[in-house]
Amino acid sequence: MEVKKLIVKDKQFEANGKTFFVSDRISINRYIEYQKTMPLLTFGTNFEEMFKQLKHAYNLLNKQNFADSAVVIHNILSNVAKVEEQSRIHPALKMAAMFINTKDEDVSVYDEEITKQKIYDWTVEGYDISDFFTLALNSINGFREAFQEYTEKRNLTED
Repeated sequence: MEVKKLIVKDKQFEANGKTFFVSDRISINRYIEYQKTMPLLTFGTNFEEMFKQLKHAYNLLNKQNFADSAVVIHNILSNVAKVEEQSRIHPALKMAAMFINTKDEDVSVYDEEITKQKIYDWTVEGYDISDFFTLALNSINGFREAFQEYTEKRNLTED
């Protein structure tokens, strides 16, 4: 089987014989779960904070302050390790599942079993996970801005 590109037309797509609808809104209950999941996707913190910490470690290394930079990097690595321990469902897929629904789904609640079933359907269909990463990451505040700063290759030594 070849990996498929997720193509969303009219805010819907098919997977494993089911129609899924992409919503731009989620309920309060799902948002609470979304908030818990977001840090897992961004390695134990939000993307902006992780970028700041890496930038801080970089600056410490430039000043040859190796001990303090080692502590900062160790803390980042510890957060990354926690992601693997805590996540049975990949955070990007879990986050995407919060705003991708079937017609008969109760969107006012978060149900982990329904989430697992949706992810199973997407997996069976053979969709590329990067499309779900895009959906999930585009919804995280600060991600695009921090990524843009990184890709513009600004001077990392600025504070």
